[in-house]
Amino acid sequence: MNIFVRYSKIKAMKKICFFCFVISLLIIGCTKSELSFNDDESDTGKRFWLKLGDGTILTASDMDFYDVSTHTIYFKKEQPYFQNVHGTVSVCVGNEEIYQCFIHAGYCNHIFPVPVIYTNFIVKDIVQIVILLNDPDVTDPRSDKRIIAALKKNNLYHEGLHCEIQSVNYSNGKVVLNIELFNPDTFNYYYLDPDKMGIGLFHYFTNGLNFRNDQSFQSFTHRETVIQPVPWDSWKREWLTLIKSGQRKKISITYHHFDQIPAGTYKMSFCFPGLSHVTQKDRVFNGGRIWMGSICTEKKITIK
Repeated sequence: MNIFVRYSKIKAMKKICFFCFVISLLIIGCTKSELSFNDDESDTGKRFWLKLGDGTILTASDMDFYDVSTHTIYFKKEQPYFQNVHGTVSVCVGNEEIYQCFIHAGYCNHIFPVPVIYTNFIVKDIVQIVILLNDPDVTDPRSDKRIIAALKKNNLYHEGLHCEIQSVNYSNGKVVLNIELFNPDTFNYYYLDPDKMGIGLFHYFTNGLNFRNDQSFQSFTHRETVIQPVPWDSWKREWLTLIKSGQRKKISITYHHFDQIPAGTYKMSFCFPGLSHVTQKDRVFNGGRIWMGSICTEKKITIK
């Protein structure tokens, strides 16, 4: 295909995605005042529930649990509405709407400052509510204390996994990243193990380590060769390692091919990935369940 033609098509697709985003925001703004909350359905002041753009109500009885580490809702059965790339969702507690989000096509790469649910055309019984542009001066509405209290009240609350950067060593294009994975949940989880997968395959599921200088706006990252599974949506149990409830695991990842980073102070970020396309029947086995989604962590570092 002619490069110019392909580039033009990509630009056109981005414009369409952005247009959909704007329309979705307009829909949210127009419908907010028209929402009607039913006290019988919402159990005023206690129940966590969702109102979908088509008027459908999803209550705690429709949900299995909520993973607060990834803000992922696991439903008891498939919910076709979340395949609607122009849909909206109101997140509610009792008779209060806490916030609204919209559903967006997963193939668009825009960064949004508001909560978004990306369509997952393979797995239809879970949704992850994400914010891709975090403002440190703005409270994350997903962690509103009313939501957390209602999740606990309705036995939906689960901690998921936590990830923390312990240390990083940089020397002439080589980086050794040391992280700690912690499981504060009551579930035992299986996580993607970079030692079992190899760095190339592991980084198919994450962008990996990134250094950003807020003064120069320069970013630096790895140059490892990323390996795509075949087929692209496949996965293997051999990639996974069990982390039991209450357990901590030290994980070391070595990048042999990294950008040359000038001396300075950087915001270092890393997203630890999970799987996102495991169907319900395959998620639980041998005393644990597959942890899905991803969690990002940051740390300031000075390179001399």
